[in-house]
Amino acid sequence: MDGVNFKQTGQYALCCVENFSNELKLALRDNLTRICHGADQASKNRAIYKYPATIKHFWEERYSKKTWETRIGMLGELLSHVIILKLFPNFDVVSPFFNMEEKSIRKGFDLLLYETSNNTVWITEVKSGGKGKGKTSSSTTSALLRLARDDLKRRLAEPELNHWLNAINAARNAIQNNANYRDSVIEILELEGDLAEGNGATASDNNVFLISALFSEVSQSIAEQTVSEFTSTLVSDSVFKTVWVLSLHKATMEKLEAFLKTEAGH
Repeated sequence: MDGVNFKQTGQYALCCVENFSNELKLALRDNLTRICHGADQASKNRAIYKYPATIKHFWEERYSKKTWETRIGMLGELLSHVIILKLFPNFDVVSPFFNMEEKSIRKGFDLLLYETSNNTVWITEVKSGGKGKGKTSSSTTSALLRLARDDLKRRLAEPELNHWLNAINAARNAIQNNANYRDSVIEILELEGDLAEGNGATASDNNVFLISALFSEVSQSIAEQTVSEFTSTLVSDSVFKTVWVLSLHKATMEKLEAFLKTEAGH
């Protein structure tokens, strides 16, 4: 994709958005309704699911009045949706960005991915942030990835039924009724929910996709070794069943925010 530098090696990838290109803007326009509502709802010829209503609702009701911490988290998740849709053809996103229960960030798991080639569901956690004072792009990325790892490790082992009920409902909203894997995804999530209800849930039962979304000047790049070593340690420690690690790097929030604001008519 124009303006995006992408490198994938083994079980990790680095993606740097070097400029907010027209191709990236087009990808957001073309996929926003699917990202926000899920493929099933977006496929309906209804005004409430079309782009004008979706972008306006996103900006006015869900984004513009939130704190900086919430906004940067939302943009990290939104960027993750776009990059996975465009650059990870083996994965389908099977959860909507919009949280139906309230106009805020999603509770439970950030994204659900389905890998069509081997009928697996991937629980995805996105941690976003700016480069802290006295920190480097690499050290901040490492900290974000550790946060994502620790949060999922804890939540996947909790006897918390609501995580799985939310995930099941999200998948039902996102996957088109005629998709041949819809029942498989829901069955996998229900089985994990059964384990949680019976106090038998463990993190090592699950495939996880960990994402760091760093918003800082791209002139100081993230060292590949940082992501490579984190992934190798994660694999060798067998914390999860299988892992994927993605490092996202974008210069600032401002251009993306300005684009969304203009698209919403403000």
